[in-house]
Amino acid sequence: MASTDLTTLATAKLWLPITSTNTNDDATISRLITACSQDFMRATKRPDLLQADYSEVRRGDGSTRFSLYHWPIVSVASLDIAPSPYLVEPSADKIAPGWYIDSDIDPERIFNLWLAGGLKFTDNQPVQISYTAGYLPPTSPYPATDGQLLLPEDIEQAIIDWMAYRYNERPNMGATQRRSTEGESVQEPLVDAPPNVLSVIKRYCRTLPSLDRRQDERDLRMRTNYQFTAVNRH
Repeated sequence: MASTDLTTLATAKLWLPITSTNTNDDATISRLITACSQDFMRATKRPDLLQADYSEVRRGDGSTRFSLYHWPIVSVASLDIAPSPYLVEPSADKIAPGWYIDSDIDPERIFNLWLAGGLKFTDNQPVQISYTAGYLPPTSPYPATDGQLLLPEDIEQAIIDWMAYRYNERPNMGATQRRSTEGESVQEPLVDAPPNVLSVIKRYCRTLPSLDRRQDERDLRMRTNYQFTAVNRH
């Protein structure tokens, strides 16, 4: 099993279904799992989907929010703000001075690090953040502990469905299908992934969180001014 696999051989064989004692196609299924997992991460632009440790050095913008490059955030090991450097401790209640991670029912929205108690990310000063982000691999024991996040079940099921689709369509890989449109025959290639897999890819496709608050404000002003001008012209 590759370290980037998003499901296990045993789980995939249950879905096909293939008994655990039948090992004839284990190598093929394992290869498909790895290929589908890597294709999923590539299609969603999420090579960082599984949990890992990161360290970022960025510049503050004078705000109380930092959007990190990797998510969902699991924990923060350290936060240093120049020029001291000043080691910021976690806030006890999101009111007292310190940092905190904004919680959300959807782990995909946990990408912001906030400062409370009057603290700010000093304008144009270096900020160093060491943190852990991502989902646990499917081999991790259930339930997760210490705030860690299990891999969403819809992602694992998408990998299983994609693997099963390729496994069952092996004789027809690269084939085409013919359909009739207004009396004309149209030949199209078979879809590489079933529709339910494509919907999960769309759901988890990487949309970068805003990393530049001031650019956001400039863009908002531009849109507002354009709309105001357009209204006045009519």
